[in-house]
Formats: sequence, structure tokens, C-alpha cells
Amino acid sequence: MIEAPPAWVLLKWARERVYTLPEDFPGFWARLNVHLDGVWYVGEVEAEGFTPRVHLPQGVQDLAQKELVSLLGHRRPVPFAEGEGRYPMRLFAEGPLGTGIALEDPFRSRIWVKEGRLCLIERHLPQGSFRIHLESWKEVGEKLLPHRFLLVQRDPQGRLLKVERFRDEYAPFGPYWLPVEREVVAEGEGLGVLVLRLEDLEVKA
Repeated sequence: MIEAPPAWVLLKWARERVYTLPEDFPGFWARLNVHLDGVWYVGEVEAEGFTPRVHLPQGVQDLAQKELVSLLGHRRPVPFAEGEGRYPMRLFAEGPLGTGIALEDPFRSRIWVKEGRLCLIERHLPQGSFRIHLESWKEVGEKLLPHRFLLVQRDPQGRLLKVERFRDEYAPFGPYWLPVEREVVAEGEGLGVLVLRLEDLEVKA
């Protein structure tokens, strides 16, 4: 019988397989097209390092800014020992979703790792909880980029609030892999579709 690796080692391995940009990433300029409620809006985005500044009509601008902050923020490198690796953790489950790891962090996180890849992330916040189901990845050399995933949000009583399906596309620009499209389909009180498309992207010198 082969002993499963300790929780810390298993999660560290899965986290370090995910592609990140270098800490000194300079940022970029790009034309930004946003589709919302059947209308295309055209603007631009300038990212200073990992901080994007979006120029679009008000209302649409806030939505686009939020998604780009998420896209770039998740590519920022954080040493495992300074992030999730700071907290005690244990293996608590084994099944079709892989190996479940429980963290003693402020969010009572539960993370499932399957075949060396993150499969599901669950966190608890004062305003409720969420689960991210990571359904597919794109291989970028020896690293991985999330391609399709679901975000399920619940209120503090566990009632379902919203389900969002994400599709992210990336392309190489010099030594970097950068986002070129995000599609979000949201199931809530209605059905919402948001598409962000970056074109003519130019990395800063």
C-alpha cells in the first residue's frame, strides 16, 4: 500500500503547478471589447503590473474592472509558505473529487486535489460561502491555466444565491501567457452573459 503524501505536500504541489506571472511583470495595454445585454462596448485597459485600469462607459466599466482584477490577481505569484501553507491542514476525505484537504485558516477552507490538480475550492465568509469547481485546465509548458470553472455562491444559511460558469482563454506574448478572453454566464434571478475580449495587446517595456 502506497501512503498518500501529507496534506501540505499535496497542496503545495498542486498550487505550484498553476501558472503565475513573475513579481516584476510590467503590465500591458490592450483594446477591450465588452459584451453585455446584447450590446458590445469598446474601450481600453492599461495594466500597471497586476493592477488594471479600465476605460469604458460607467456601469460596464465596473464589471470589466472586477473581472480583470480577478484575472490578474490570480496570476500574481505568492510563495506557498506565505499563503495557504501558513496554516495547519489535514487530509479529511478521499473520493471521486480526489483528496480533500481541510485548512485551519480564517475561511475554513476545503480544497480537493485530484491527479495533482486543484479540483474544488470551498471557502466561508461572513456574507456566505462559495465553491469553485475547476473543470478543465490548459497546459502551458509544465504549468497549468484554469480554462473552465464554476463558481457557486450561498448565503450564510446555505441557500443558493448564484451559479456562474467561467471560460478563460490565454495567449502567449513574449515570455508571458496573458488573458485574451473571459466569458461569464450567470444563473441567478435571471440569465446574464458577460464577455471580455482583449485585442491588440502590447506588453509594457
